[in-house]
Amino acid sequence: MAKKVVVVGGGSGGLVAARMVQTEATRLGRDLDVTLISASEKHYMPPLWSEVALGTASPEETWAPIKNAEKAYGFKVVVDPVKTFDLAGKKVVTESGQNFDYDFLVIALGTAYGWSDYKGLDRYGYHNYTEEGALELKQQLATFKGKKIVFLVPELPFRCGIYPPEMALNLRAYFEARGQHPEITILYPADAIRMALGEGLDRFFKRRFKRTGINYVTGFEQLLEVTENKVVTKHGEYEYDLLIKSPPSRLPKVLADNGLAHPGDPRWSVVTGPLFKHPEHPEVYLVGEHAMPPVGLLTAGVPIHNAAVIAGASILNEALGGYMIPSYGDTLCMGHSFESGFAGNCEYWWIPEEGKWGHACYTVATGPMVRLMKDSFYRGWLDALR
Repeated sequence: MAKKVVVVGGGSGGLVAARMVQTEATRLGRDLDVTLISASEKHYMPPLWSEVALGTASPEETWAPIKNAEKAYGFKVVVDPVKTFDLAGKKVVTESGQNFDYDFLVIALGTAYGWSDYKGLDRYGYHNYTEEGALELKQQLATFKGKKIVFLVPELPFRCGIYPPEMALNLRAYFEARGQHPEITILYPADAIRMALGEGLDRFFKRRFKRTGINYVTGFEQLLEVTENKVVTKHGEYEYDLLIKSPPSRLPKVLADNGLAHPGDPRWSVVTGPLFKHPEHPEVYLVGEHAMPPVGLLTAGVPIHNAAVIAGASILNEALGGYMIPSYGDTLCMGHSFESGFAGNCEYWWIPEEGKWGHACYTVATGPMVRLMKDSFYRGWLDALR
């Protein structure tokens, strides 16, 4: 009887894991029963929400039907939010009451947003971390007549660490094309962006901030409050006419409710490396954004992709025998920067005594072509499901 593999999460982590297990089993002529369970019928490419806010993409361009993965890759897709994880009984129960037994389980549920964890953060400001948020921000940008724009990062780590500098540079170009020159300030709680992506990328951004007149305020240490027209931190107050905010990351409720919170930091899920397994249930893999920081990785799409590949290979090895499990791959990060773009690469190595990956990052290339490469990758990814 074929081993059952259940993958929970219809985002990039879940899709990569299910796709790898199914396509490799098919290639090898082996039988595995793979089911992906998604809370949404839409498979989103969240970085494209920035393009929605800037008016260079429509909401329809940011997603593809997750059910199309059945035809494209051969595994079963169920659209039904998960209600319960019974790890002892090896069972997943959905909101509609469906039960799914498994031999292997992959959990990739992204992250929730803790807007209400800071005073006023849930009431004031705009973002493009959801489709609805992107459309609201688009309206605010289109009608903006003010003088001061503030980008706020409340805490680290946060989703897609290059977002504030990338979007700030894009907004400078956006407003210059309209003959407007607002003051743009980034409030960043760390001393430098290089904490995540290397000194080369830190220098890259700082040069462009200086050239485009963007204020880069680092190390404000603690956010105290957001009001209707200012951000209050431990080290000062910053007035704004438009606030663009990044969300504090929090563990999805279904994971917290089912005992999957990390004992050292409840913002994340329990996980152990280097194979992204549950510490007490080795047949359970956690590869979503919620599982990255505990093992020293960034909360972004490329690390999640690599984690899903390792989890998928480990399942194939255990279910079929003899399948090679790759080491964690290098990650290439691409972004926009005013009229140009950048590519940064990170190399990783496992540190057993720390239970985390170490990494070294450096800038690979800059130029307009990188921007085109990034857009082409995102759109091509979705086209594969259309």
